[in-house]
Amino acid sequence: MLINLWYVAEWADKVGKEPVRVKMLGQQFVLFRDDQGKPHCLADTCLHRGGSLSQGWVTDGNVTCPYHGWQYNGDGKCVVIPSEVDEGGKIPDKARVDSYPTEERYGMIWVFMGDLEESERYPIPPFPEYGDPEWRAVNADWTWQADAGRVLENGIDIAHASFVHPMFGHNATARRNKIVKLDRHEGWATSTNEMYPPQLKGGLRRFIRKDKAKTYVHPTFYMSGNTIRMHIEANPKMHIIMFDANTPVDEHTTKTFAIQVRNFFRLSLFDKGSLKRLEKVLQEDTAIVEETRPFYLAENLDHEVSVKSDRFMSTYRKMRRDLIEQHGWQIDSDEVEKYRGKKLFAIPSPARKAARADGVEPLLPEIPLKPAVRAAATADEEESLTAEPA
Repeated sequence: MLINLWYVAEWADKVGKEPVRVKMLGQQFVLFRDDQGKPHCLADTCLHRGGSLSQGWVTDGNVTCPYHGWQYNGDGKCVVIPSEVDEGGKIPDKARVDSYPTEERYGMIWVFMGDLEESERYPIPPFPEYGDPEWRAVNADWTWQADAGRVLENGIDIAHASFVHPMFGHNATARRNKIVKLDRHEGWATSTNEMYPPQLKGGLRRFIRKDKAKTYVHPTFYMSGNTIRMHIEANPKMHIIMFDANTPVDEHTTKTFAIQVRNFFRLSLFDKGSLKRLEKVLQEDTAIVEETRPFYLAENLDHEVSVKSDRFMSTYRKMRRDLIEQHGWQIDSDEVEKYRGKKLFAIPSPARKAARADGVEPLLPEIPLKPAVRAAATADEEESLTAEPA
């Protein structure tokens, strides 16, 4: 699990007048909206006696602890202590919980889990088709008992479609599927692939393409949100885009927030079928991914055999490995586990930096991270690391 990335915490329409508890990166958080409707995300623990803020309520735009009524604003600062009001007591400067940047986009609430300056963060992935009347959308969410890295890698793996997804591939055409272009960027990458899928089934869908017709598929991954964008050219005029963000709930659980858009059959009567097919694909992937071993995505290829069709996944693995080995952004889950139920940790946040700038040391220790073990690669090293498998 990696810090200093944006993650989707919840669908926006599920966060209304009451606080909502979510779990990300193994930690509990509370989502709530202030008086202007802006969403906020705080650590879900009152620093008085450990009450759960998500089990409380919102008062004048502040989240209220149900234990003793302490109120915290969107910046994580305690602004009301009921027992002290009549006594003229000053609110202690250290009564601050970690607050995380939030953005409401694509009907989702995105939260930045880290303390990087805004200019240094990978941006939330673009999704220009969202809300465009030329595209019809359906939403789904899905929970996997699987490592988030495994989930993302599966999502960008074109070769598995011929064996796992009958609606997308024939076993016999697996040898013809190929990557024709791969572009790497800072924090994301995209590829173009030729595939020869079966004819679509059901009603008008069978006229969309012929059996085994050449089809172009464009998978893209973004480190932000563990996001996958899968653009399928069903034919030159009919396109489907699947956009899904994959949030690590904890080491063993991943929650997918998926939106599928299509530029054809845009009437609502076709939504049920689209959603059914989307969920079928997720079920097929789950049956495979939850049984892969080792459970966690391998940090290197020492015990695996890779071929040319794996080079897009290898691009993802290298990008992920750089964030771990060069930047030190991986949570040390073994160290956290030693203190389960005994000690609270906090994901680093901009609010911590602000507190320290005010001369206040945060009460909760930062979550343990695995140290960076190498510097950034030189140009020659970079070329060797990204070379195509034999």
